[in-house]
Amino acid sequence: MSMPLSQGYLQTPDGHQLYYAEFGNVRAPAAVVLHGGPGSSSNLAMLEWFDLNRWRVVLFDQRGSGKSLPTGSLEHNTTAHLVDDIERLRQHLAISAWTVVGGSWGAYLALAYAARHAKHIRHLVLRGTFLPSRLQLDWFFQQLQALVPQAWDSLTETMSNSEKESVLQTLADRLLGSDREKISDAAERWSSYESKIMVSMMQGKVTQQAPKGQQAAKKQVQDQSATDQTAVGTAVSRLTVAKTNPIGLRRRSALSINIVSRHTICATWGLSTCLRYWRNCARCR
Repeated sequence: MSMPLSQGYLQTPDGHQLYYAEFGNVRAPAAVVLHGGPGSSSNLAMLEWFDLNRWRVVLFDQRGSGKSLPTGSLEHNTTAHLVDDIERLRQHLAISAWTVVGGSWGAYLALAYAARHAKHIRHLVLRGTFLPSRLQLDWFFQQLQALVPQAWDSLTETMSNSEKESVLQTLADRLLGSDREKISDAAERWSSYESKIMVSMMQGKVTQQAPKGQQAAKKQVQDQSATDQTAVGTAVSRLTVAKTNPIGLRRRSALSINIVSRHTICATWGLSTCLRYWRNCARCR
């Protein structure tokens, strides 16, 4: 088990305390890992992606997540706040520039951070990119009903027919309400739904040949994939403008971006040999 070089809590001006921990070689190039969610947390399994003799790895829990305090708080908890937190943590650790690694929601957050702080990024590594567009949210909370009906039924079991027409809004209303029982129930159902979807995707159940009557849902998956690639490409183009040098993995002075496809490289983590010292995924090799 890896022991942290350092760990602690970083206080924000608006009352949050962010848990962070450093691992690896303090003299090596630094990398920060942005977990998914929102609402997930960092975990030591993320360290398996790195050769800790050649990396200084920073893990931290985003606002309201993991060990960060206050637990589950949605106050002052927006994408802009999280971007500021990443930069605040970089300054706190006296890191001039680092590699930013993000998966799922973390990939979107990495792009948001890079859009504002490109000069402090050496490389940007994205995997399983989730972009919270209206199309993707509708696909995730509405269209997946046809492909994973049991998971969707469990998510919406306590909803009325009208509430099921806008699942995300219903969940948001309950989570932001004052009824603690409904808040807890909505959070647990949402978390369980996401877990079941991820398992189904890893097993190929979401993207495999759809049964009769589910072709529309399958097309939604294909359309969403194309939309995400276009959106990420646009974001990368904007980042290129922010740098004086072209993007390229072999140019140390350039911002390097590597977008990894989970479906074609690694069915478990979506990682392969992305950077000079990046380790092959131990779970797939």
